[in-house]
Amino acid sequence: MNKFKVAGLLLLSFICAGSVMAQELTLYTMPSPREINWKTPRGLLVSAITNNLTLKHRKAKHAIGHVFIQLSHQERGELILTGSVPRPEDDSKNKILKQGYGLGILFTDMLGRLENTEDLLNEIPARFESGRIAYIRFKLNDANYDRLKTYLNNYRARGYGNIYNGLNRPREGLGAGCSIFGIAFLEIAGLMHPVWREKWPIKVRIPLELIGGPLTGNKVSIAKVTRAKRWAREDEPNRELMLYEPYYIYQWILAEWAKEHKAGTGRVKLLKKDKAYGLEYDCTHVAPPEEPIFQGEAADLPLE
Repeated sequence: MNKFKVAGLLLLSFICAGSVMAQELTLYTMPSPREINWKTPRGLLVSAITNNLTLKHRKAKHAIGHVFIQLSHQERGELILTGSVPRPEDDSKNKILKQGYGLGILFTDMLGRLENTEDLLNEIPARFESGRIAYIRFKLNDANYDRLKTYLNNYRARGYGNIYNGLNRPREGLGAGCSIFGIAFLEIAGLMHPVWREKWPIKVRIPLELIGGPLTGNKVSIAKVTRAKRWAREDEPNRELMLYEPYYIYQWILAEWAKEHKAGTGRVKLLKKDKAYGLEYDCTHVAPPEEPIFQGEAADLPLE
């Protein structure tokens, strides 16, 4: 039996151990090696460079952290893991260093792909051992599970996974970084809690003068970004960036786990695998939302 099949069987047994319902969605988050400094543009740039130099898991580099999802259905024997990542041939470094995109790179379409199950099965065990991963498992009814699978199948078939980053609106087919790709599954299943919308994102106003590339037609050097000591005020020319921060999601899960472990309310099931912590919510009572799976012009296309 090859390594992929062994890893798959081991992970599947972990996922399904003690489960009553056969279908689940799991949101995984891998934090950056060090918390990203979002206080200033300079802090963000220095954090990105530092995290690239201090990676612990070098075989699967996620210098800014990573979020991915898992769909599993025990009765059907289904195990699907996937996330949104840039393709190796993407030239984003060249755009920053030579073409002067500056912080405009944060809004730029990159060459993307969706990870396959084998990619992540090979990556997860080392993360469990180090504890540099946390997760939330949602028990689903069949209707919501099928809704999520329909979304993923159509997302793949339409080629939306070929755009990483960009406008970060995956349900419109307009690009997706890793975190918003995962968050979209929670939205589509009607599971996104208001607390998570408050605690998990980072919001900053990026000064227009630091945005280069096609958005402005300007060239912005790395040196200019390193000299920037604050974000723009509301009355200054800017473009707002909002993204769900993998590090914040990771910290929230650990804090919630510790809180529930101490209080013992029973409202959430506590999970632990090696050094990795997780939470489990029974959402089998949640009916699929009535809104369309896709949004914008993407909603007008027929579902396969």
